[in-house]
Amino acid sequence: MASCTQTRDDSDAGEKLRASTSLSASATVYNERPRFADLVNLFLGPAAALSPEQNLVVKRELLGSLSRRAVYWIVLLSVGSALLFVFGSWIKTSDVYLLFRVVWVLGLWGVATPAATYLLKKTMALPKHAGANEIEQMHWAWTALVILTSFWWAAGSFGLTPPDFSSHAAYSKLARYGFFEYTLISHAFTLLLLAPSLRATLGSLVLGAIPFGFSIAPPLFVYRPGMLVWFTAQLIGYCFIAWFIFHNQKRAYVKGVILDEARSRAEAAKAEKNQLIAAISHDLRQPLTTLGLKLNYIERTIESTNLAEDVSIAQRQVDAMEGMINGALDICRLESGTWSVEIQEVALPSLLHGIVADTQPLAGAKGLKLRLHSRPYLVRTDRHALDRIVRNMVINAVRYTPSEQRGTKGHVLVSCQRRGSSRVRISVWDNGIGIPEDRLNDIFKSYVQVDNPERNREKGFGLGLSIVQGLADLLGHELDVDSAPGRGSRFSVTVPFVGLIPPELHEVQTVENGDPDLTNMVVAIIEDNSDLRIEISMRLIEHGCYVVAGGSSHDVIEQLRMEALTSGPHFILSDYRLEHEDGVVAIAAVRAATDRSIPAILWSGDTSSAVLKKVAVSGMKLLSKPVSEQTLLNILVKHKPKALTEGG
Repeated sequence: MASCTQTRDDSDAGEKLRASTSLSASATVYNERPRFADLVNLFLGPAAALSPEQNLVVKRELLGSLSRRAVYWIVLLSVGSALLFVFGSWIKTSDVYLLFRVVWVLGLWGVATPAATYLLKKTMALPKHAGANEIEQMHWAWTALVILTSFWWAAGSFGLTPPDFSSHAAYSKLARYGFFEYTLISHAFTLLLLAPSLRATLGSLVLGAIPFGFSIAPPLFVYRPGMLVWFTAQLIGYCFIAWFIFHNQKRAYVKGVILDEARSRAEAAKAEKNQLIAAISHDLRQPLTTLGLKLNYIERTIESTNLAEDVSIAQRQVDAMEGMINGALDICRLESGTWSVEIQEVALPSLLHGIVADTQPLAGAKGLKLRLHSRPYLVRTDRHALDRIVRNMVINAVRYTPSEQRGTKGHVLVSCQRRGSSRVRISVWDNGIGIPEDRLNDIFKSYVQVDNPERNREKGFGLGLSIVQGLADLLGHELDVDSAPGRGSRFSVTVPFVGLIPPELHEVQTVENGDPDLTNMVVAIIEDNSDLRIEISMRLIEHGCYVVAGGSSHDVIEQLRMEALTSGPHFILSDYRLEHEDGVVAIAAVRAATDRSIPAILWSGDTSSAVLKKVAVSGMKLLSKPVSEQTLLNILVKHKPKALTEGG
């Protein structure tokens, strides 16, 4: 275990190094950016590539910062407008200019400030999980307010006395020309306060300068064209500075998001490691303690008649420790990347038959029915790794399936079915305790067991599914879990399909002698009772059917599309009384989406005259519940297409 712990530590260090390397590698320049962005990256460093979720967090942080800073910016303009209202050199030759002066200052105090307060409250009230569109809308709202406020501020220059370029003009007089210069100087505050939004900053600088252009540019162009060029260059310079400050601000938030996520991953890894250590400490100490006591007892009572039983108990403790250590070593090998695989063509029948044969005693000891429905498929994988994946899934199903539940005998089914033309899905079905939906993401973690808080070693150590996940990732095979508490589970692994094994090389019979052979027959089942739907599906799969089942016609049609079958279903079985439709309508919908000539049959516990009349009009046959398995099999055999008499 010391070597394993060292390997885990090395693995953790390797993970940190790889994470650091991946962060560095992810810091790449965005594709198809303008050349100026490359210049920005030259000075500020390349921007990190973010996931959509991370990018959404950055956008929200920038919006929050913009909302607060924009309020400060508008408050500064409001204070400045009050000072200008009192000390400005306003035109006094007409009452219109006095009215203009009052309207201008009230626009900033009575409109811009309340609008900013309203948007600030709306921004703070954004839902925690607000989408990108909502955030973008608020960002544009702030941008519009900033631009309009800046435009209104500059419009005040029309009410001030025009520039006087005579030698007697007072330079310090707060007239139109001075107002423009002081505004340019104060743009330093604009750059700093509106930095979280490039669009708001540029809008304020460029669009907000339009009134100045109309009121100041004509006399400057006539009397001081050099100053007009200088002010224009100054404004352009502010735009360049705004670009750099914005990107620097954004990089700060990006760095914060990446660091926060890295910190969360580190904390999660630390918590998982602590859980692993606690599990090892408990699971390994128990058999060691029992073994020590038992061996001490054997030493003192060597002539005891119960010696064989005592040795057997000691041996079980040794087996428990061996399983624990081997599992931990396998986890270490997967995490350190030292598990080597050999991809080759593997015959599924012999592999699955060996797994079921080895697990049959364990299932028999619990009173479970363990069955295999194999097909003559050849797949491309690593034989040892796939054996380990399926074996762990079967053992896990046996361990967590009661011998009897709600009057139904416990059973486990191992089957394989084609998924399109290039894949095969190997499934392990059980009618055991099931897994709550909120725990599905935990079952593949090391030393985590959903229904074993007491750490009962008879239920394993919580390593099997963790190894399954690691091996599936290593091979590039897809894992799938479908489970419901109290109803059972289906664990599946999907592997590449190579072809069919020639009939003369078949190693295992896929159905028992005397049983009807429904190999390759595609059956659609429409049943809103999930327990009954799963039970019928398992029975038909055992006899070779390719089952597509759902709670409604819509579910079945969608699954048929996803299955990518070369032909539609060969038969439809449907309950009559469904949740949102009746069986006649459901069958008609499936036929309309596939083939109107597909044979079908209904079953129902309702045999009222109204139901019988409606079924009679449809021309379908109605079976009364409960329907025996043999009755269904006989019907399917009768309707099995002749073209399906050979392999699938």
